Amino acid sequence: MTLFRRLATATALTAAAAAASAAYVDVRFDNPIFQGVPAPGYDVVTITYPAQVGNASSSATVAAGRFQGTATSVVGVDPSIFVDGVNDLFMYCYDVYEHIGSGWSVRYTIQLDGERARTLDFLGAVNAVLNQGAPQQDPYAWLHPQSIAVSAAVQIGIWESRYDDAGWDLASGGFRATGLDAPTAGALASFFAAIPGTAALDGRFAMTLEAAGAQDMITGDPPAVPEPAPWALTGLALAALWGTRRRRAMRCA
Repeated sequence: MTLFRRLATATALTAAAAAASAAYVDVRFDNPIFQGVPAPGYDVVTITYPAQVGNASSSATVAAGRFQGTATSVVGVDPSIFVDGVNDLFMYCYDVYEHIGSGWSVRYTIQLDGERARTLDFLGAVNAVLNQGAPQQDPYAWLHPQSIAVSAAVQIGIWESRYDDAGWDLASGGFRATGLDAPTAGALASFFAAIPGTAALDGRFAMTLEAAGAQDMITGDPPAVPEPAPWALTGLALAALWGTRRRRAMRCA
């Protein structure tokens, strides 16, 4: 086999491995979208965030809270990856540039490491606050708010972590928010205050759902035993090719 053919075969195997590793899920959002257990509801706030093009900012009045939906057609991962089961998929918005609506059905690509480090910092602080006094620490406490205020505060903090690059202040920076209800503002202040003294959420416990034409989401992700990565499969393929070459050389000696 010529060097060109060996490289072409390895490239094809790499592409096949990458395709095989793709994972997606169809999500049907509840109607109403903010219904949920135990705290359905939202807080209406005004947010300002960086424009997608240029240095200007965009503003919008939005509902901040936790979404709920149902996961179907799970491909490329085990359905157990969804913390509360496929019929209770809890999510927060991770994208302010697109939209989502009650009853929508969206096909999402599953990204196991799509969240920012700042988001993990914030979610670690949320867990620290919500787990205070609990006999066992719940890495998914951020997905299970006990009040509308906490749900809204988690959503606003996630936006702050995504669209600002420094500090935790809704009055300045790349992301700003006004019009928060007093309980929402109080919950968010407690989360921000906890950030310096708490560990970030382990990235294994979060994942993002990404789609063109609909808002991206962030949700929980139970750690699992990983399958061989594409680069590992490629290495095995190259090793097999090298072994074939050696056997042929030995026969010709």
